[in-house]
Amino acid sequence: MKLSVVIPTFERRDKLRACLESLTAQAGAPAYEVVVVDDGSKDGTREWLSGASGQAWPFGLRVVLQSHRGPAAARNAGVREAIGDLVLFLGDDCIAAPGCLAEHLRAHRAGSDGSVLGFTTWLPSLEITPFMHYQENGGSQFAYGRIEDPEDAGWRFYYTTNISTPRAVLLEHPFEERFPAARYEDMELGWRLQQLGHRVRYWPEALVWHDHPIDFDSFRARCAAYGEYAALFHQLHPEDEGLAVALGVRDAEQADRVFRPGLECAEAVVDAIEPSLGAAPASAFAVRGATALLHDAYRLLIHHEQITGIRKALSLPAPMEA
Repeated sequence: MKLSVVIPTFERRDKLRACLESLTAQAGAPAYEVVVVDDGSKDGTREWLSGASGQAWPFGLRVVLQSHRGPAAARNAGVREAIGDLVLFLGDDCIAAPGCLAEHLRAHRAGSDGSVLGFTTWLPSLEITPFMHYQENGGSQFAYGRIEDPEDAGWRFYYTTNISTPRAVLLEHPFEERFPAARYEDMELGWRLQQLGHRVRYWPEALVWHDHPIDFDSFRARCAAYGEYAALFHQLHPEDEGLAVALGVRDAEQADRVFRPGLECAEAVVDAIEPSLGAAPASAFAVRGATALLHDAYRLLIHHEQITGIRKALSLPAPMEA
């Protein structure tokens, strides 16, 4: 069983270098090959890859160049280029732990005929901000705590920072290239595969560290666009009521009035609590209570931004002021 690692990249030259270096230190099961797909970078990534492809690596390294078309198209190009039985998707800002690849292979050999989802967490050297903590503890990114059945985690957990899938499946069911950026394009594939009976097996021993610090303001600023991607997801599969609810489309249709005082309170909670959370031990009740309030405020404000994007994409009436 041969494992091809596919890494789409866009203007993250230094982080990509660290990602590739982590693949040189794999214990027990080195990569059979690594396929890097540059998605139109203009930061020197292409030039660096040109030199890197001539270096001695403990795996075959192949580079695919394309114009900027988004991560879905880049992954599809990488799958077509790969020749392994399995494809492991990694993010270009991810560091594979020394046993990551061996664990993916072990999970597949243990009887998984679907996908294997590894565990992704923040790079230990990063300073974990309150919002980064939220993203792993109730937020939308790496919400492993919501997995109810590790043998069948479900479509929401098709996380392409660290997931392996038989290449034959990916050739028959590629990523939807109409998604313009990295949001929902992986889950949409997970949803389609789930309809076919494909399972995502959660295998936390396959560890990856994510070198992508993020703050609330910058994430929130992108959430209206994420809402537009959620609307596209819905438009691709309009017949599924459960999906429409999960994506927030029904909320966008029914929320005829924005509860402005609630949004203003959430803003005040973020402004008051976020700067002070690091001042006391996490075990203190006051901190735990403040964290719960802050997480609720994050959730409300993010959901509101996403609904705004859904409304725009589906041409729904603007909400009335309260």
